[in-house]
Amino acid sequence: MANKFLVVGNWKMDLSHKAALEVAGAIKKMLAGIYLDVDVVIAPSFTSLPAVATKLAKNEKVQLGAQNVHWEEGGAWTGEVSVSQLTPFARWCIVGHSERRQLVGETDEQVRAKVYVLQKHGLTPIVCVGETADERNRGETVSKITRQATAIFTQQTGVSVSRLVIAYEPIWAIGTGETPDPAEAAQTMLLIRKIAAEKLGAEAAEKIRILYGGSVNAGNAADFVSEPGVDGVLVGGASVKSAEFVNIVKAVEKIERTF
Repeated sequence: MANKFLVVGNWKMDLSHKAALEVAGAIKKMLAGIYLDVDVVIAPSFTSLPAVATKLAKNEKVQLGAQNVHWEEGGAWTGEVSVSQLTPFARWCIVGHSERRQLVGETDEQVRAKVYVLQKHGLTPIVCVGETADERNRGETVSKITRQATAIFTQQTGVSVSRLVIAYEPIWAIGTGETPDPAEAAQTMLLIRKIAAEKLGAEAAEKIRILYGGSVNAGNAADFVSEPGVDGVLVGGASVKSAEFVNIVKAVEKIERTF
């Protein structure tokens, strides 16, 4: 059975608290009365999570995610956020985003530890992997993705992978407007699933939802999810525009799986 499509909006640091509430309210209103067979998640900044959770209360169509978490459950980590501080509001959490890996120096081991603590507390991690333009040009995409994916799958079981999402985000496509050919991206995503199958078995690997991310918009989302093995999209800049994000959700919803 095919996985249910998933559309995730990563709001990064693009919205003020007031704007976050306005966008969340607009998305909620535009999706009201529409039957959706797709999971929709938005990830506001930490400071807006409680208020956005209240705004979306009793709404089953839009779920909340966080943009990051610390791998320790508590302690002297000034400026960080623990999983127990997220659980009252979020059911999903993005980890390993390229901006964190590059700008903060997060390692594969730290990302793996974050995945562990999230799953331990019942949150679903959305783990980002991807290669830079230089790595792509040097033909290192396969080795980079293999290393990142292997680090994640090493600690997984057939049960835990049902609560795991991998987002393939070629770093050179994030925020640039440049995207890979959908078929090319799907091949890289197939590699991720093959690595999972080698570590966990084919049945377990099929349970993992694998998303494409990187300059996703309403005009190209359907092209990516139409490819075999692509279970949805992780949306950046377009997700803070309520109408654009809803159009992406609708575009994904219309895709009929034939595989």
